Order: sequence, then C-alpha cells, then structure tokens
Amino acid sequence: MNLREFTQKTRNFIKLSLHKYSVFLLHLTPHQNIAQTVLTYTFIGMVLLSLPFMTDTHVSFLDNLFTAAAAVSTAGLQTVNFADSYTFLGKLVVLILIQIGGLGYMTFSSFVYLSFSQRHRLRHHQQESLSAEISIPKTLDISSFLHSAFVFTVIAESLGAVFLFNYFRHHDYSILQALWYSIFHSVSAFCTAGYALWNNGLENFVDSKTINIVISCLMLLGSMGFIVVTDVFNFIRRKTTSISLTTKMIVFATLIILAFGTLILFVTTPGLTIWEAAFLSISTMTTAGYHTVNIGLLSSCSLLVLIMLMSIGGAPSGTAGGMKMTAFFSVISIMYTRLQLRTRVQVLGRRIPLMRLYAATSTFLLYTMFLLTSIFLLTWTEDLPFLNIVFESAAALSTSGLSTGITPNLSILGKFIIIGTMIIGRIGVLTFGVALLSHEEDEDETPAVKPTEDLAI
Repeated sequence: MNLREFTQKTRNFIKLSLHKYSVFLLHLTPHQNIAQTVLTYTFIGMVLLSLPFMTDTHVSFLDNLFTAAAAVSTAGLQTVNFADSYTFLGKLVVLILIQIGGLGYMTFSSFVYLSFSQRHRLRHHQQESLSAEISIPKTLDISSFLHSAFVFTVIAESLGAVFLFNYFRHHDYSILQALWYSIFHSVSAFCTAGYALWNNGLENFVDSKTINIVISCLMLLGSMGFIVVTDVFNFIRRKTTSISLTTKMIVFATLIILAFGTLILFVTTPGLTIWEAAFLSISTMTTAGYHTVNIGLLSSCSLLVLIMLMSIGGAPSGTAGGMKMTAFFSVISIMYTRLQLRTRVQVLGRRIPLMRLYAATSTFLLYTMFLLTSIFLLTWTEDLPFLNIVFESAAALSTSGLSTGITPNLSILGKFIIIGTMIIGRIGVLTFGVALLSHEEDEDETPAVKPTEDLAI
C-alpha cells in the first residue's frame, strides 16, 4: 500500500466515523446530548494534555484525565501541581477547556453554529439541546440570550484582563508575563474555575486590594449568570417593560448569601479579617475556588459554612455550579408555604409555576443523593479524615476548586470517584438524572392513566 492509498483510506475512515457519530447524536435525547458532549470534551482534553510537550514533569494518564475533567467542569481541583507540571501549551489547553466549560457546551456550540450558518437560526434539535442545558424564563429569546452571553463574556473578561495587566505590569512582571497572567486569571475567575498560576493560589495577594476586588467582581459577574445581563440589557433598551422574577430573585439571594457567609466566617474564624471573609464567601458561593487563606487551617465550623455556601452555588445559566440559588430558595419557599398551611407558593409577590417547583425539589433531592453517594464511596476507599472527605465531595459536586489539601492523596479509585462527581456536577444533577432515565417516546403511545389514591405524609 502506497502513501496515496493510505491517505485515501484514512480520509474515508474519518468521514465514515464522523457520519456514524452524527447519526448517533441524532438518536440521543437533548439531556443525553449534553452528557456526551461533556465526556467528549473531557476525553479530547485528556488526549491533548497527554502529549509529551504539554508537561514539564511526568504526569500520569489518570492525572491528565483528572485535570481535563476539572477544567471542563470548571472545578479547579488538582491532583498534581498545576503551576509546575504543565508547559505553556498545556496551560493554554486547560484555559480553552475552562472557557468552553464556563460558557456552556451547548451555548458555545450553538454560537459557533450561528456564526457560520447562513440561515442564522438554530435547528430544532439544537434548540432542544440548548434549552436542556440552560434554564431561562420564557420572556427571554434564545438567540438574544446567546448574543448577550457572548458579548458580556468578552467585555467582562477583557475588562478584567486590563485591570489585572495594569497590576502585574507594575509588580516586576514582564509585558508578556503580565499579559498571560492577566488573561488566564480573568478567564478563570469569570468562569469560576479557580485555577491559578501560583502554587498556593492567591495567598500571596491577600493584601492586594486590586487583585481581591477585580477577581471578586469577575467571580460575581460570572456566577450571577447571563440571564441577569440579558434581562437588564433588554430592560435598558426598552425591549421589556420590567425586570423578570428570576433576575430579582438572583440579586436578592446573592446579597443574602454573601452577607450571611461573610458574617459567619468572620465570627467563627479567629484571625480572619472582614475582607478575607468577604473574599472567601464570594469565592465559595460562586464556586470559583480562589482562596487567599489556607483552607486546610480553617476550623470545622468554617468548613461546614463553606460546604453550605458551595452547595447552594450561583445562579442558573451562569458559570457557577452547585444546586443553584433559585432552586434552594424555591425549596425554602415551599417549606415556608406549607408551614403557613397555604397551597400556592409565592416569591417576591409572584406565584411560581408548579413545573418549576417540581424541578427545584428534584434538584435539591438529587443533589443531596449524589453528594451522600460520593461521600459514602470515598469513606469506603480512602483512609482520610471524614470532614475532609465531605468537603472534597461537596467541592467536586459543586464544581468548586476549594480543597483541604487531600486531593493529591486520593487513591486511584478515589480520583475516579471525584472525576465522576465533578462531571455530574457540571452537567447538572437534574440533567444527568434525566439523561439516564429519559428515552424517545413513541408518538402513538399514550401513557396509561393510573387511579389516584391518598397517601399519608
């Protein structure tokens, strides 16, 4: 076989493989499509990071898989020393994975498709997949949402990079170093990934007001999500006459959670200043994972507060993880309504649709179930302090990069458990559950109506 025949056979094999892959995707439900996309990006990232010129030291395939999964999930947990283990190209691959993961897999793919499509609109299956990944109120148009999300991402990350560049340039960094450090940390902060190019995170900048303020603003902007930006932008342009309930609830919940977290951390952690408590509260709630203090030295009480904050997480359709603050406060509203012996759940003077309440309670229960499962498996495979295991599981499922320092000490099974937990957390517990149980229904099939009977609760 000569070179020409080999090239032709290789080209035909690639075309056939891509065709079969496209047919495979068409038979997936929207939620299954999201899950396979996350796994595909993770696998591609692992393959790229395993190339010889991507690392400065020996990094195993499992650790490369862990790094790729953490980057795609914007979790930030590390089994190796990221700053010293990977070359510039390796770190660039991680940055690209962070950007795709933070922006959203279907959001990214849909925007790329629209950019190169002559029809400038999504196909039906693309709209279904995008709707399955992002949860937006019916008052917002998907195309408008995509445009606002990308414009806002570019503006926020660019402004963050400019401020960080100005800081690094005046602190003994060369122009190229300052440019790379500013771009990397601006993207990582906005996507709430928590990756840093220093071995101890941001502990060297605990007294830097510029770093603390810029990183905090980027984390909050990414965490509050694209719904708020799109909603406010449409209101300013008078496309809508009022701010949606989702936006009001996100802003209200963010203020309450941050105030609560800052106060409790400041009171329960000796030696922690109010500014350090505020930064740690922001970083934890947004599930970014940046830290200016050593997490391993915090008290058990402080760790429990962080577990609660990261589990609640940020806003839907944003870059943060967790169960989402809207789901958490919806469950709180259901409980409050039942305690008042009322049947209609109201938030900020508006009734919440029953289907959204179903989604909120399902998310809360599934999140708790996956968290307990991860904790159980790790206590089975690892000989580590129980609270540290709970913290690690919560950080993985919420896609927060915070850790008490046990990540490099995990066994092979422990690393696989955390990888799976991070991926489930980034896919979303509800989306992952639907992907496992959903199937294509026959159009002629009519579900049987079951008799109703009361149940004691």
